[in-house]
Amino acid sequence: MDIIKQILSNYSETLPTDSKTAVAIARGATAEEIAASANAEGLHALAGALFEALEEQNATGSPGESDNSVLGALASRLQEFRSQLPSDSQTARAIDRGARLEEISEAAQAEGLTSLAAMLMEAEQEQARD
Repeated sequence: MDIIKQILSNYSETLPTDSKTAVAIARGATAEEIAASANAEGLHALAGALFEALEEQNATGSPGESDNSVLGALASRLQEFRSQLPSDSQTARAIDRGARLEEISEAAQAEGLTSLAAMLMEAEQEQARD
């Protein structure tokens, strides 16, 4: 079974049927949209698992992904996260002012946004290799 389908199967049974995340899963939304919805509803474990699975797909070059790097998807994922953050969030402020990835990552870690911090850490490592 596809890892994303497996993650959704594991979590979907525990979601309230009226949650935006459950509705997104039921209508077959993209994993990115479901992860953003889960993040907005505070379902960080689900959002993190989906983002990690998406990054793994990128790394292995699975079909449907044209860019195998974290950096290639970073801007859109940052904006997805940003749209879900309150304006008084340090992470949101760092994203808004175009701070270095390290600074955004530190703010995300401090605010408990572990999936975002992990994605940014991977992007930092990728930048260092390039």
